[in-house]
Amino acid sequence: MAGLHSKLSVVKLDTSGGILTTISTYCNSFEVNQELDEVDVTAFGATSDRDYISGFSSGTVSMGGPWTRALDQHMSPIYTAMKAGTLASVTFEYGPEGTDSGDVKYTGELTKMSWSGPKAAIDNAQEWTAEFRITGAVTITTY
Repeated sequence: MAGLHSKLSVVKLDTSGGILTTISTYCNSFEVNQELDEVDVTAFGATSDRDYISGFSSGTVSMGGPWTRALDQHMSPIYTAMKAGTLASVTFEYGPEGTDSGDVKYTGELTKMSWSGPKAAIDNAQEWTAEFRITGAVTITTY
């Protein structure tokens, strides 16, 4: 079975001004994590097993890569605006296969930002990481 190399991935993220901008050159990791809550619907009289149904979906988007001044000028204003309450969310777009016609595309809105950058270690390049809470649904379509 053939797989795809991550070098094809395209990551886009709004600026604090709401302009969807490609940040792929600053990323070497990107992950969409989603999970469904479980709701216990076990009724009185059950004798040995619980019953569950799916509840609400929630999730996070994590990303990171080599830190640069240009990346910092993109991410820091987002953090500052979210902290001030002047920015509720940012849009993301992720193309794990690239952006050719027919390639898979994930899109959604992100809020609650955790931002770390730059991070230094003696034997490593400067790095950054960010994690966001997904707000609303993640849409999976194609380019």
